[in-house]
Amino acid sequence: MNKTLENRVDYVDNIKALACALVVLGHFVMSMDASQILPYNAVTEWFKEAIYLFHVHLFFMCSGFLYIFSIKQKNNYKYPSFVLKKLLALGVPYFTFTAVTVLMKQLAGDAVNDEAGDLIYTLFIEPTAPYWYLYVLFFLFLVIPPLKDKKAFSILLALSLALKIITVTNILSGVNLPYFVTGIMGNSIWFVLGMALCVYEFKPKKSYLFAGCAAFSIFTALSIVKYHFEFTSKPVAFLLGLIAVISIFMMFSDSNVKRGKITEFLIKYNLPIFLMHTIFAAGIRVVLMKIGINQWYIHIPLGLVATFIGPAIAAFIMNKTKYLEFFIYPTRLIKIK
Repeated sequence: MNKTLENRVDYVDNIKALACALVVLGHFVMSMDASQILPYNAVTEWFKEAIYLFHVHLFFMCSGFLYIFSIKQKNNYKYPSFVLKKLLALGVPYFTFTAVTVLMKQLAGDAVNDEAGDLIYTLFIEPTAPYWYLYVLFFLFLVIPPLKDKKAFSILLALSLALKIITVTNILSGVNLPYFVTGIMGNSIWFVLGMALCVYEFKPKKSYLFAGCAAFSIFTALSIVKYHFEFTSKPVAFLLGLIAVISIFMMFSDSNVKRGKITEFLIKYNLPIFLMHTIFAAGIRVVLMKIGINQWYIHIPLGLVATFIGPAIAAFIMNKTKYLEFFIYPTRLIKIK
């Protein structure tokens, strides 16, 4: 997910920082709730439901955008070497941190929210959160060509939308499809929408800010209605997610907005935080519970510090040792031409 400075697109970096924060917070709140540490609260319950309508979609859109953006810049796309590079870049952290997570769950036993499954099954058949994103992303890179022709791309966009409609209407509810197939069908629309921003040469403008804020306000209001009346409709969830991601891209369209230290931190350590936040959060939670500390006002601050700062410290140490960094950024040590 890291890019050299000259190849970075500022507003996409900012959106990735937001997506990272929301994914981390979503998992953290869920873990506090599942452990019965956090008292029931309608606000946090709505928050969980609302962000799950769009936060990972933002990651897929950013990845789709950067897919086309990097190919346009380098202009040297070759399918075999590209796929091999993605297998290395996504596969190494996927296998590494999935294995660590399963091992931790086996060691912690009853102190974790979800019991550990079989490692081979988890790695290849049904990946665990949050690493399913890397699993599905690889298959999206594998099957979606980097089309630049706008007419051909329109067909791809229509196809991805059709696949999404199939998933939200449960047409194939009686068919047992592999995880990677359902992953492609359910998430290709977000990846392709990100590609569309680059193919159709979307140019961010300050004037989009107001429209984006208005659209996100509509999303917020509708998500509250959805939560209050307990709507579980998949088509409604898809439409709300679509409103959210489009409004966020519009709100972040002004790339000249000065970044704060928190945003810079999230951009710099985006991937390590994504990979390790559940490990550090679960680690501190298990330790506190083992020594008999269950108060939410202790778990929450310590858990949040561990969730965000722990992965950054680990990444810093791994960078200094060089070869340990391979498990996060393997393509920095192994170059594929």
